[in-house]
Amino acid sequence: MPLKLGVVIKTGSSSAIELGREILSYAEELGLRAYLDRDFEDLEWDRRFTVGRDLVDFIVVIGGDGTVLRTLHRLGDNPIPLVTIRHGKRGFLCDVPPFEYRYALESLIEGRYRLVKYMRLAAEVEGRRKLPYVLNDYVITTSGIWRSKVARVNVLKDDEPIFTLVGDGVIICPPAGSTAYNLAAGGPVLDPEIEAIVITPLAPITFCSRSVVVPPNTHVVVKILGDSPPLVLIADGAFMIGLEPGEEVIVRKAPTPAYFVRFKIGEFYVRLFERCM
Repeated sequence: MPLKLGVVIKTGSSSAIELGREILSYAEELGLRAYLDRDFEDLEWDRRFTVGRDLVDFIVVIGGDGTVLRTLHRLGDNPIPLVTIRHGKRGFLCDVPPFEYRYALESLIEGRYRLVKYMRLAAEVEGRRKLPYVLNDYVITTSGIWRSKVARVNVLKDDEPIFTLVGDGVIICPPAGSTAYNLAAGGPVLDPEIEAIVITPLAPITFCSRSVVVPPNTHVVVKILGDSPPLVLIADGAFMIGLEPGEEVIVRKAPTPAYFVRFKIGEFYVRLFERCM
């Protein structure tokens, strides 16, 4: 049986559409069975698949980090590995330049790659709909008319208090997300092979509030205090719900990780250094 390859393309980009057409055609030339995301209407292709429902062996994502994260949200618990083709302003998660897509597809067929597992986080708010797993972060912060007010929350490791935060909010992320908003807020960078949860305050007024790294089996509890304004919970910058004073957010290690196909050794620190240039 030929390998089944799903293709997800960044929306709103004519060059990404053209690259997607080339990748679909070349995959077929190599003997793969290529399927295009059913929700993508800007390119004609006979074979289609629905992300998160139809089974394929790999999914090629053409875009930036946002496209990758949205694809993972759609996959949910489905552990299909992603091949990431960089085509966006921010592509830290994407390791294949557009001009190397032929090399990537050929290497995939020949088994010349590593399958890398990244820990994700899950969150719940009592009585709310299920939130998407995140690879970058959950951010709890002020928003809208309350933006000028300070958030007031208690942060706990299981039942043990860590700190009371008065400030803009808090970031909770897995290791892969430590290089995103967490890094910009002064939090530590964790090697993605480590499993841990990072808690970083956002602009704290309280002097003693600093980033904390806790074990992966921990439940991180964020309690919105009664004298706090309403807050928002943002998942990977793409999904948002409101939070009222008195509500609690519980964050834990997600039951399924994200899987990425990587073709180069040691690409994490190379790309991290390039970001700092």
